Amino acid sequence: MLKVIEKSWNEFWAYYWRIDDLHSIPGIAEWDRKLVTFIEHVCQLKPPVRILDLACGGGDQAKVFAQKGYDVVGIDIAPSLIDYAQQQFVQEGLEDTFIVGDMRAIDYDAEFDVCVILSGSFGFFGDREDQDLLCSIKKALKIGGKVFIMFKSAHRQLMHARDYREIDDGWELSEGWFDAETSTKYGTVFIIRKDGTMIVPKKEPGYHANEGIRCYTVPEMRKMFSTAGLEYLACYSDRHLDVPPRPLPKDTVFNIIVGQR
Repeated sequence: MLKVIEKSWNEFWAYYWRIDDLHSIPGIAEWDRKLVTFIEHVCQLKPPVRILDLACGGGDQAKVFAQKGYDVVGIDIAPSLIDYAQQQFVQEGLEDTFIVGDMRAIDYDAEFDVCVILSGSFGFFGDREDQDLLCSIKKALKIGGKVFIMFKSAHRQLMHARDYREIDDGWELSEGWFDAETSTKYGTVFIIRKDGTMIVPKKEPGYHANEGIRCYTVPEMRKMFSTAGLEYLACYSDRHLDVPPRPLPKDTVFNIIVGQR
């Protein structure tokens, strides 16, 4: 009989997704460097400008920025990820400013040259709170400051899918479905270890492994930018991080929107 163990986002899932799983992707470090170069190009950045990295995870992109001479402030809700990011900066001999916190609670006033939300970390809060977050980002930016957000597109979403894969010491089983009425992608996941234990997400408010993420169209994001007082500049896809950028493809899963205060 399986022994079921509940784990919270910070206890297990944050590190599992944002460190262990992410770092197992072939070429991910090179992709991070390519993404940072792309951000520099489309946001017209040069060090040592100040960058606000919201939902920074383990600080992978923040580290690349810091290595280039940028001043980065990273915020993430999971203490385990902030601890990891700080350790990476110490090993690299880099100065860090990492903060454990909810990005919905930021209260900066014209302190940053650019704000980034990467890895599809926008859309977890629902329309109203997502809009409030954009307003807080606008307030945090200096006049002329840029915002760069990766968001999940409302296009090409599977209505219902189940999957599994073998991982170290067990198997990961997942299920995902798309609610077309609310344009929200839902998912759940659990892990079965070879020793007969099953790890499942612990029910908790806010971030957890049983996630729902609002998927937006480009016109919806442009309207939200306008409401927040952000000028729309351009839209791209994470599939094409070439410099100079390519036109936005029609079948992208993750989009990128760039704006300016």
